[in-house]
Amino acid sequence: MFDILAWLGQYIEFFPIAAFFCLLLAGLNFPISEDLIIITGALICQEKPSLLVPVFAAIYAGAVISDYFPYFLGKYIRKGTIKLRFVVRLISSKRVDRMHRYLDKYGIFTFIVCRFVPFGMRNTLFLSSGFFGLRLRRFALYDTIAATISVSTLFFLTYYFGESIKKPLHAVKIVLFVLLISTVGFIIFRIIRSIVYRSKESHSKTPEA
Repeated sequence: MFDILAWLGQYIEFFPIAAFFCLLLAGLNFPISEDLIIITGALICQEKPSLLVPVFAAIYAGAVISDYFPYFLGKYIRKGTIKLRFVVRLISSKRVDRMHRYLDKYGIFTFIVCRFVPFGMRNTLFLSSGFFGLRLRRFALYDTIAATISVSTLFFLTYYFGESIKKPLHAVKIVLFVLLISTVGFIIFRIIRSIVYRSKESHSKTPEA
């Protein structure tokens, strides 16, 4: 019988790279769960502890760097440089005002709490931060501290206590890893196909001599 775990084990060293790029895409509002990537990484490190440092470093770097995408996007939208309907809906006046009040009242604790809340709350906070003009240095300080707390907590809780739920999560881990690799492959395929299509379209519009 074909052992899927043995097959995946041949490519497990590429997980840090895949996780890093998936987290960057999550910052661009692709439907990729940061929490699932962190949990998957921790469970993989249980199987292969030698990957602990590169996996955690890749996840942490990807989580932090990706936060700057919506932040700068919010800044550009505020200046009128970028106008995207789906983004404007994310930073409606009510959400911006609410986030502004939270930041004024609670400061860094707003970032810490929102980093533990899934379903788009993080990106909404980062978009709003850029939209209403939170200074970059303060954003970097708040986000770095909040990301350090949330990523480390979820990762190492799963890493150290995941053994107790190892069997029921065995199949889940395989599914998550396969989905992660499949997502990366699908996105790369779409990008390449888009480039080829545009290239053909530009050639077809070129007037003949």
